Amino acid sequence: MRYTPYRGQRAGSGARNSLLILLLGVVLGALGKWSDGYVAWLAELTSGISLWILLATAVALYSRTAMRAALNVFLLLGGMVGAYYLTAVLTNSVWGKNYLIGWGVAAVLSAIPGYLVWFAKGRSRRAWLLSLGVVVVQITLVIVLFRTVRIFDVVTILLTAAVLLVDKIVPSRGGR
Repeated sequence: MRYTPYRGQRAGSGARNSLLILLLGVVLGALGKWSDGYVAWLAELTSGISLWILLATAVALYSRTAMRAALNVFLLLGGMVGAYYLTAVLTNSVWGKNYLIGWGVAAVLSAIPGYLVWFAKGRSRRAWLLSLGVVVVQITLVIVLFRTVRIFDVVTILLTAAVLLVDKIVPSRGGR
């Protein structure tokens, strides 16, 4: 199945959606840093790589085009990283320059998987392989970075798989 931009929507809705995605990233990033010293469960929730992958996957899949998916994923993760470190500076919290550079590079490079994940739509072999690849990468990153798998990680991995598989399992409604 060939995916094309949605028809019948206003021209500015893509820019509006991208702005909302950036705002979501900024809110999550600021909330993640602010909650570091105060609300442990919230800090765990907002700073987990598995959550970032879940959100980026959903954003990429539901973007209108592959290029918009790349932009939206970059805006989400760039907003999260930028707000996290801006909040750290404003609250005089501890943060490292090497971490800022590393996460900044990761946010910039996130546009590439965002672009690729957009093609995980549909029931083609390519879509199945890309979907499997996302889940494998997510599991690998959780294990390598944290050396353990938490319940939260298992839930977000399962949600990511569900987001990726919904159009492969649920029958489409006659051309819509």
